[in-house]
Amino acid sequence: MTSNVRRFQNQCQQIYRLRQPLAATLLALALSLTLAAPAQASDPCNSPNVIPQPVCDMENPVGSPPNQLPSGWSPFVLSGDVAYIVETSAGSAHSFFGPPTLKMHNSGGTFKAGIFTQVQVSPGAGYRASISWGAPNAPDQFGRQLGIDPTGGTDPSSPNVVWGPMHWGDGRVLNYPPPDVNIDVRARAATDTVTVFFLVDHPASTGDNFIFIDAIALLPDESAPAVAVEIPPTPEAPTAEPPTATPEAVVVEQAAAAMVAAPPVLPTNTPLPTDTPTATPSPTPEPTATPTVTPTPSPTPSPTPTATWTPWPTVTPAQASTFPSDAQTQLIQIAERNGPNGLLAVGLLSFSGAGIFGGSLLWLRRRR
Repeated sequence: MTSNVRRFQNQCQQIYRLRQPLAATLLALALSLTLAAPAQASDPCNSPNVIPQPVCDMENPVGSPPNQLPSGWSPFVLSGDVAYIVETSAGSAHSFFGPPTLKMHNSGGTFKAGIFTQVQVSPGAGYRASISWGAPNAPDQFGRQLGIDPTGGTDPSSPNVVWGPMHWGDGRVLNYPPPDVNIDVRARAATDTVTVFFLVDHPASTGDNFIFIDAIALLPDESAPAVAVEIPPTPEAPTAEPPTATPEAVVVEQAAAAMVAAPPVLPTNTPLPTDTPTATPSPTPEPTATPTVTPTPSPTPSPTPTATWTPWPTVTPAQASTFPSDAQTQLIQIAERNGPNGLLAVGLLSFSGAGIFGGSLLWLRRRR
């Protein structure tokens, strides 16, 4: 029994000795694979990356080939013709990070084109654009380049775009630590939005050519230099200016000024308001004495015994002919100068004159 136990222990020790080299080999292999993995390519779309993770990972395709792009990305074509296709299956994505990936494809032709996305950032902060996967099937025929527009513009030809180095030739992972392949570009945000561009230059074809694109990130980086860019001016609020007077407005203003300067003249047929108290009119300059001029300045009867009315009517019109015109003119002048009060005074004078005339006529009849 004891010998059996010792034999089993010996066998275990031998197995352990044999396993030590195997464990060391497996550990070395794991370390080599880890070191071979691209730097900055581990979870490149997670924080501190500020591009939304689905956009960075080329997810949620929109549209259909040849104009199919991941959500959040827009195409631009500077020359040639290119098809955009989002590959979603593991067998066709051909990415170190797995599907989906964006495929830019042309069979037998050339193109210079790419994609861009706008990102919300902090104005004045520094940022670094980085792409983890840009794998062409003919590396020598594909140039790959990143750019940042600190003003948030969407024109890849704008002078505001800060372009990084363009890489030609071998290299699928494009953000190895230098001096290995690295096309990162840095810029400092001029506004609260920056635009990240990825440009592919394919000037010569070898047949059916394509490139797979995945994991484009934008990372905070305060080593980014301050770049002088032309920031589009913010439109200022229009200064309130006095409106230009139109001819109609000028006419209205002149009419209003004339109404203020000149006293209102009431029409003769407009009844005066009875409920508005008015000041007692001041005595008018001596026109009240005019009613004393009666149309019969010499009413004494002639000494002839025949008391007829023939001489008297002929005298009355002759002497009265000058009075009505003069008196009427004076009364109109009084009314024009004094307005409503003048009209009232004229009316009173008219009634007074009529009373005096009637009284004189009655007196003459009684005397006869």
